[in-house]
Amino acid sequence: MNVSTRRREIVDLVRAQGRVEAAELSLRFDVNAETIRRDLAALEDSGTVQRIHGGAVALDHLAVEGRMARRLTERRDEKRAIARSAVQEIPAFGAVFIEAGSTTGQLAEVMTQRGDLLIVTNALQTALRLTDAGASTVMTIGGRVRAESYAEVDQWAIERLATLRFDVAFVGTNAIDVTWGLSTPDPAEAAVKAAIIASAQTTVLMADHTKFGMKAACRYGGVEDIDLVVTDSGIESSTVDDLRALGTEVRLATD
Repeated sequence: MNVSTRRREIVDLVRAQGRVEAAELSLRFDVNAETIRRDLAALEDSGTVQRIHGGAVALDHLAVEGRMARRLTERRDEKRAIARSAVQEIPAFGAVFIEAGSTTGQLAEVMTQRGDLLIVTNALQTALRLTDAGASTVMTIGGRVRAESYAEVDQWAIERLATLRFDVAFVGTNAIDVTWGLSTPDPAEAAVKAAIIASAQTTVLMADHTKFGMKAACRYGGVEDIDLVVTDSGIESSTVDDLRALGTEVRLATD
């Protein structure tokens, strides 16, 4: 296969899938990694694709939301492992925030009972699980509940967050990119996410590897706003290096 044909097929794959991995392209076209890097660089220069760590995305490729019911079934093992690792950051006493999300919600499943802890959330199902598990004080912030994420959002939620301070906030994200930062498709959710981070002394991001190198429409923070990233081993090593270079601690969860 000549260079032009291979590059046309790469473009077709990117447009069809939204994202491609360089390692997969190398296997598919039976060429070495350096050849694929040159192909992707040339395609980026031509304005056809956008390179990311480990591959490329379509120029119009943005992170999108799926309904929570579907997201809860995706990458369950990775999300549970991330929760088991992140739960170590819950203090013995004080106040913590657990954001709505399919990964952050796993904290309610792995937490042990803690008597001197105020737990605040914007997820009704998380509040119910924690209450059933015997957590001493559980509070939701109120607001409109989004069908896509089951998150409480809008001005009511933001005003309540402005009156609260958390020792640790456990947050998720639809997308994180080392240059664009943290982002989500919905502006109402972005506003609440920004308010959560602003109210926290320490922010822990819980996100599986598929969220990295992605961008969504509404930016609500930078990598520098995150103190600790807990993710799975599928993350690119170069992305880990970039995050650490920006001063963010990264922990890889294991089963």
